[in-house]
Amino acid sequence: MFLHWFPSFTGSLLGEDFFGSRRARRSLSSLRRRGEVGRCRSWLLIFFALAFAACNNEKISVYRIPKENNQVSLQTGSGNLAPAPPANPATWSKPDGWTEKALSEMRLGSFQVAGTNNETADISVTAFPGDAGGVESNVNRWRGQVHQPTLEGDQLAQSWQEETVDGVPTIIVDVQTPDGTEKASAILGAVMRTPDRTWFVKMTGSPDLLKSQKDNFLRFVRSFHFPSTSDEEKPQQPEPPGDQVKSTNDR
Repeated sequence: MFLHWFPSFTGSLLGEDFFGSRRARRSLSSLRRRGEVGRCRSWLLIFFALAFAACNNEKISVYRIPKENNQVSLQTGSGNLAPAPPANPATWSKPDGWTEKALSEMRLGSFQVAGTNNETADISVTAFPGDAGGVESNVNRWRGQVHQPTLEGDQLAQSWQEETVDGVPTIIVDVQTPDGTEKASAILGAVMRTPDRTWFVKMTGSPDLLKSQKDNFLRFVRSFHFPSTSDEEKPQQPEPPGDQVKSTNDR
């Protein structure tokens, strides 16, 4: 049966003259007589398999691209993101002799004061939402910056001074490197905890310069005014009667 359609099929590939000739028919008859048709058929099947493989050697590759994760992590707390600016910034009064410096992403206030021998001290004002890690943690961080050991509980509380600034609980920290340190340094710090955030005032420099500037530092801290807290606690003034005309000089 295969030999009946084989000439017409292969004729379209090799040409009608090939299988239509007497020579081709005699060759096929000879193959039938010799009983080699089966072997010829096998070779032809191999031939066509190779031919079709050669014509269809192009492969299609499919690649799967993983879906991107569009979720964004919001970094909070003590991360690297700058804190959100306060809704109602505090105000303060700069002491004489302090020079204002350019602000940065973290600083809401930045100053410098010069001393003798070309010494300078740096003063920064920052604010962070919430408790900013806690008072104890931040004070111990300052202590570590001047090579002082970590304290806890009552020992740590005894190392600072407590005040109230514009109705806000405030602690004052005065710490410096141990005696005999090759490069002596000191920190004057203040931590003020308002209902929505924690304010930090920090002064760094040599122990002698900070000792001479401590009164200015305290005056600076005590000059802070927090509109978001103290103004809300002030009693509201009653409105005057309608028949009384209020002048702008009455304010």
